[in-house]
Amino acid sequence: MDKIIKFLEDVFNKKIYISDKGCTLINHAREMIARERIVVQEERNILIPGCGLQLVDDVKLNAFTTKIEDEYWIFVNRGIIEEQKLYLETFDWNFISDEKKREQYIDDMIEYGFYFIVFHEYAHIFCGHVDAKLNEPADKKAQECEADMVSMDYLTKYVEYYNDSGDYSEELTKLFLAIYFLFEKMQKQNEMERYNDKIIQNYYDPDRIEKRDHPLDAQRILYLYDMLNIVIVTDKIKMLPVKEEIINILKSIKRLSNVDLPKREMEYLIAEESIQNLKKTLQDIRVKIPRLGSNSEK
Repeated sequence: MDKIIKFLEDVFNKKIYISDKGCTLINHAREMIARERIVVQEERNILIPGCGLQLVDDVKLNAFTTKIEDEYWIFVNRGIIEEQKLYLETFDWNFISDEKKREQYIDDMIEYGFYFIVFHEYAHIFCGHVDAKLNEPADKKAQECEADMVSMDYLTKYVEYYNDSGDYSEELTKLFLAIYFLFEKMQKQNEMERYNDKIIQNYYDPDRIEKRDHPLDAQRILYLYDMLNIVIVTDKIKMLPVKEEIINILKSIKRLSNVDLPKREMEYLIAEESIQNLKKTLQDIRVKIPRLGSNSEK
């Protein structure tokens, strides 16, 4: 651990951070990663890399993955837990009448948000991004898009595996809301371009596109939202109303009526087109970076 502490201080000017909540979430995330490695090895005969995981003393909503002496490490800023909880508590959660249930709902969102960030970073390891070291902005944006999708896909399956089918909708709604508010707070904290301001320039101006090494937060939210077409199979095939529930809750939290909702069909179409263009770059990434087990699966 001494070499990790020294590396953090020397290279990133950061320190390890310890809290009860942080330790609980980190230990659970470690178990989740270890379990996933076992499952992949048993089902596909592929040994995926392990990694270290630590919380660091930084209030920014961010995390990063690096390699220290051939070992992968994920470092998550404490802001993902503590600052995000403060942010969530500023909203109106009165659609949940019981105060203790409201507190639990927010705590559940903090957990889902933390796990999303951890598995986003782990996807950079699993998908080969860390070792590939691609530096072109288009490649970096594609890698972020892929990491988001891998994390969302994993957590969707996690929700389905560890909950009764009757709880799927509520838990998947909490998962998406956790991610939604993470990106919203990140955007405010980093003073990033707001997708509703100068939207044509944000999405189509070549200079702005070239300078960005991450997708816009609105793009990330929309392509993850598109992944929520959840179908469960019991005696009947049923599509869960997750998207509808998300919209209703957001309207309640932000105190918006249908009359108040802005009419932005054109903006949505612009964002949707840019997302499709972004997804196409994933094909290029998957050619540039060999997938684990690609040689063994014939």
